[in-house]
Order: sequence, then C-alpha cells, then structure tokens
Amino acid sequence: MNHPENDVILASLKLFRAMRRCPPPPMDPPPAEPFGRPERPCAPAVGRLLACIDESPNVSSRDLCELLDLRPSSLSEILNRAESEGWILRSVDEEDRRIQRVELSPKGKAFVDEMEAARRQDLDRKSACFTEQEKAQFCALCDKLRVHLESLASDLPPRPVRRPRPPFPPEGRIRC
Repeated sequence: MNHPENDVILASLKLFRAMRRCPPPPMDPPPAEPFGRPERPCAPAVGRLLACIDESPNVSSRDLCELLDLRPSSLSEILNRAESEGWILRSVDEEDRRIQRVELSPKGKAFVDEMEAARRQDLDRKSACFTEQEKAQFCALCDKLRVHLESLASDLPPRPVRRPRPPFPPEGRIRC
C-alpha cells in the first residue's frame, strides 16, 4: 500500500520543483554606462567566483580551478570578465612567480556584499514559514538523508564513461 504522506523522496521532488518555480527576485538593474550602453549583468559563474574569492582571500588560480571545479581555460575566461568589470585584482606570487593570486577589489567586495544581502533577504522570505528551531530540524533531516543517499551511491559500481559522439558531417544530420 502506497503512503504518499510518508514518501520522503516524493516530498523532496515536490519541494525541488516548487523551488525552481520560485526563482530569486532580480537585483536592481545596474546603471547605464556612458553613451547609453547598458552594463552587463553578472553571470552566475562570475557570482560563484567572486563569492569563492571572498571566502578565500588571495587565493591562487589553481586553487580556484579546484574549488569551482573548472578547467583552467574556463576559469581564465571568467577571471578576465571579472577583471574587466573591476571586481578582482590579479598579482604574481612573491615566492613562486608561476603562481597567480586573485583577490577582490573594493568594488568587488561591495558587489559580493550586495549579492549576499540579496541572497539572505530571498532566503528569509522563502523560509519565513519556519521557526528557527524548525529550520535547524529541517537542515539536520536533509543532511541525514544526503549522507544516507551518498552511502547508497558509494556501493554502486562507477558509471561507465560515455564516448563523445562523432561530429556531424558538414552537410548536417542524415535524415531517413
């Protein structure tokens, strides 16, 4: 007999679906630059990068690759974008000149603080139905379920590596 009120996975999926339907409110639009060209909004990857640099000041670009799980070429592109906006400063390590250090500029720190305040406000709005004790209980239960699911996954054989598909011929896909 199926008891949907006790189906933890179904409840989790419904919660995930509801969370996707309730995105965070957009931040205030950035001011326009001279000559009417609007400033580019911050991409999610840049926001993650800035938050990571804020948590680990003067971090190396190699460590950023590991922390963000990015290839060096992808990180370089995001760093270039953040540097062009004036959010980060790059410098060469004094002891090992092969290492590049990254830190937030004052403009970047202000931007991260603004993003964090907006995130906190959105979190408070979405979890206002809980008391502080209920929030702690919910987080503990979610963590308990996560640990259990990870232990189940660790018993499984590794997923087979999928070969990349060959590129389509220049004429495009062959239609039957």
